[in-house]
Amino acid sequence: MQINKVVVYRFFILFIKITVMSLCILFLGVFFSCKVDGSGHELYLSALDSYSQEDFSRTIELCESILQKDKNLFQAELLRIKSLFFLNEYETAEKLIARLVKRVPQYTDARLWYIRLLILQEKFDEVAPLLEKELALNETDWRIHYLKGIVDARNENYSGQLVSLQQAERALSDGAKVYLDLTKLWLVLGMEDQAKKHLEQARLLVPAHGELRVLFETLETLLKK
Repeated sequence: MQINKVVVYRFFILFIKITVMSLCILFLGVFFSCKVDGSGHELYLSALDSYSQEDFSRTIELCESILQKDKNLFQAELLRIKSLFFLNEYETAEKLIARLVKRVPQYTDARLWYIRLLILQEKFDEVAPLLEKELALNETDWRIHYLKGIVDARNENYSGQLVSLQQAERALSDGAKVYLDLTKLWLVLGMEDQAKKHLEQARLLVPAHGELRVLFETLETLLKK
């Protein structure tokens, strides 16, 4: 049982980190495509920074300011919902994310966070069909297997939880590529501290052999110079 708790905690932390990382990538894409005005850039960057520092009240304030300017910036809406989640405002968060999922059904991150909120409130009858649908859409997404593992644990189905977490672990090998790509991006931007940070996160996921290992060692050598 203790091993299961440690494994679940590890995946939870990775879930949060990769989600924040995805938001950073999205922000950089918006930034360099110049689709948002300068103040919007600064607000969203500040919101991401506040979120990473767990200042969720400030994050909500910034996201609401962004949404007043552009109600279609769904990433800011989801960031606000996540902050409400961590402030234990579950009912408000669920109401907002249900609306977001209905409005943008193709938004995968929103759908998965909706499932998380339902699990937290132990609405397992609603969760089961949603997880089946997600697995049918993309069984290679480790987050879906992780969420299924949480449900298995709540149902005391520990063998099922083990299978789900093992499948999540296999899918996470692709996560190493994301960390390595972020390392390269930060290097290009001349931000070595950020590059080193993401390289260390990749270290936990990179396989011992293969193309990703070669890329990891190359980036590690560059950062040591």
